[in-house]
Amino acid sequence: MMSEMPLEPAPGMVIGSRYELVERAGRGGMADVWRGAIRGDAGFSRVIAIKQMHTALAEQASYVKMFIEEARLGAQLDSPNIAEVRDFVAEDGNYYMIMEWIDGIDLGSWVRWHIETGQVPRWELVAGIGVGILRALAAAHERVGPKGEPLPVVHRDVSPHNILLTTRGLVKLIDFGLALAIDRPYEATEPGVVKGKMAYLSPEIVQGGRPEPASDQFAVGSVLWETLVGKKLFDGATDYETYARVRDCQVPPLRPIRGDVPAAFAQLVHRALSPRVDQRFPSTREMARQIGTILKKVTMRRDLHSALSRSVAEARGAIGAGLRDGDQSAQTPVADFREFTPPVEEDRRGLWHRLPFFGRRRG
Repeated sequence: MMSEMPLEPAPGMVIGSRYELVERAGRGGMADVWRGAIRGDAGFSRVIAIKQMHTALAEQASYVKMFIEEARLGAQLDSPNIAEVRDFVAEDGNYYMIMEWIDGIDLGSWVRWHIETGQVPRWELVAGIGVGILRALAAAHERVGPKGEPLPVVHRDVSPHNILLTTRGLVKLIDFGLALAIDRPYEATEPGVVKGKMAYLSPEIVQGGRPEPASDQFAVGSVLWETLVGKKLFDGATDYETYARVRDCQVPPLRPIRGDVPAAFAQLVHRALSPRVDQRFPSTREMARQIGTILKKVTMRRDLHSALSRSVAEARGAIGAGLRDGDQSAQTPVADFREFTPPVEEDRRGLWHRLPFFGRRRG
């Protein structure tokens, strides 16, 4: 007798006896994100985000394990710069992650809004965003177990669409679905296969090395370079061309492109993008500290949060009015992406890569 397919979730459905699905806020390659509400006694209600694994994937054990692991790690990482995972529900064949609702926009859309309006992001805001990303990663890289033993988590999918900017001027790192942790019970990556978006991998990973905290740091450098310049640092016409550019670490200097960026900040970005791990910062926390030292000399430093808040609100308002659609950010709990439906295959294709060349340079 064949098992029945899980029931497709719909608005108004209540899961876990207390979480109501209100409306879809976005659709990604592996999951939908719903705007939801927690219903308590005496009329209590609070807006939440509910990340629901696609029903078609809920019958595939490998995807279910990945989703459960994302929830487990997310619940253990305590940082104001990491989206909070509050609960997990398995019900009627479906799987749901209960998260904080984040009013904001993803970094990729924020950059595109600047481009479409003929602006460049202020370097001070980009530096402040960098500090938020790095603090989130520091919490993951410095994770410890119940006995104080080091249990670092490598995100390995740091990219603009996994970085949220809130209307309160905060930075949130999301989506630990591809994270690597030494206590992770399930890690079955085949030899010659890497996980993550190709353009944000590091040279050591594309040459077959194991992801490590310094690999996340390299991805932050790539994200900061892209945010300042307005285009991807490693952007080839094909996956192989992108792979070759990452492998060869072809990094154009920032200052000729953005002359307003202080030399000290440009040097920090380029240090994170060093081809060798030992040439980068000893930790993401140290990189954040050094960026903070540069920002202390900026007259607007006390207003960074409010300046970013205003910018995010303006960008989100424009996108809500129809300026942007088809953006892959809808995997994340971001408001005002209700009409977005990306191709499922395209979303997944960017996360898994088979690398047969392992660093061999072209002759």
